[in-house]
Amino acid sequence: MPSLQIAHLSDPHLPLASLPSLREIRFKRLLSLLSWQLKRRHVHLAASLVTVMNDIRQHSPDLVALTGDLTNLGLQSEYEAATRWLEDQTLPPTLLVPGNHDALIREHFNTKSSLWTRWLRNEHGFPSVLQKEKVALIGLNSAVPTPPFFASGRLSGKQLEALSATLRQCREEGLCRVVLLHHPPAPGLVTKRKALEHMDTLQTVLRQEGAELVLHGHSHRATLTCIPSTTIPVVGTTSASHSAGDSDRTAGWNRITITPDTDCWRISIQRRELGGNGVMQNGFVHHFTPHRLSDAKAL
Repeated sequence: MPSLQIAHLSDPHLPLASLPSLREIRFKRLLSLLSWQLKRRHVHLAASLVTVMNDIRQHSPDLVALTGDLTNLGLQSEYEAATRWLEDQTLPPTLLVPGNHDALIREHFNTKSSLWTRWLRNEHGFPSVLQKEKVALIGLNSAVPTPPFFASGRLSGKQLEALSATLRQCREEGLCRVVLLHHPPAPGLVTKRKALEHMDTLQTVLRQEGAELVLHGHSHRATLTCIPSTTIPVVGTTSASHSAGDSDRTAGWNRITITPDTDCWRISIQRRELGGNGVMQNGFVHHFTPHRLSDAKAL
């Protein structure tokens, strides 16, 4: 079978569509607005995002994995603007999972997120699944409203139970399982106030059922680690709209190539990043060969 390519991007933080109305003002939203006005709007640049998206289209991926944070304040106007942005990108089949900014406060999340149904693919809840040939993107929703100064994530017990069944079924069907969520599922990648709660529970599911690859955003860094006590790769990416700078933070995306072999999946990850000259360039490259029958082999 031929190779299949996935474009993994995250945290585009699209330009603020409008200021919150009086009925939308909340303390945490005001904090995020202050952060946007003082810092984030000078870091998350529309021009950087345009360059990244053009680069993705030029590489003609088969699937797109988008790991959250399209918005900044979680406003209705931002959801509507993000919907138009997604429609304008003319991307191949895409699986989107929400980020913490998309669920900033407890306010009509289900109503707003219904605008993104065709990309969330969560008509039956999470995990969501997007399959092409022998590759399955499996989406988790770790985005939950949190108190001011916190950006942590959480996965419900029901979602983890469903994930276990989904991973098992996909393994029985001989699929390459690529899990998506916004928050990093491995320690040390973000501070505690931004981390995934009860991370060990998700790790246990992945150790028991296996997965070939886990993708996340949230950290705004290009990173590579593993689920503890396994060889399951965990790959993060920077914000797709970040200004050019240090290579682990500059705007970029991960070009993932999955090739089926006799008894393993050959997976390569080529980092594409924005150079200081405004031109996209190759960053790190990594190769993995997960075995099809023992996906969670202990180190």
